[in-house]
Amino acid sequence: MSPQTTNGSGTDIQRRANDGEPRDPELARVEADIQRSREQVADSMLALRREIARRTDWRGWVSKRPLAFLGGAVALGFVLGFRRAANSLNRR
Repeated sequence: MSPQTTNGSGTDIQRRANDGEPRDPELARVEADIQRSREQVADSMLALRREIARRTDWRGWVSKRPLAFLGGAVALGFVLGFRRAANSLNRR
């Protein structure tokens, strides 16, 4: 008798012959296609993760344009300083 697997609904599905190989060559081709597709999706996901990490890394942005970020930090410091000074004068 050949090995069987049970799907989620409880029905037995004959999958493989006694030697562990697919019975039908078409089934083997489809299984190989599915495996290749899984590998391609995994590779694409890994590449996507790397690209997202690269594009969102603020250290890379700062290292490429240090003067722009320094100017932005100075401007932000002035804005926050003036707002704080204005708030403390209004409270008096």
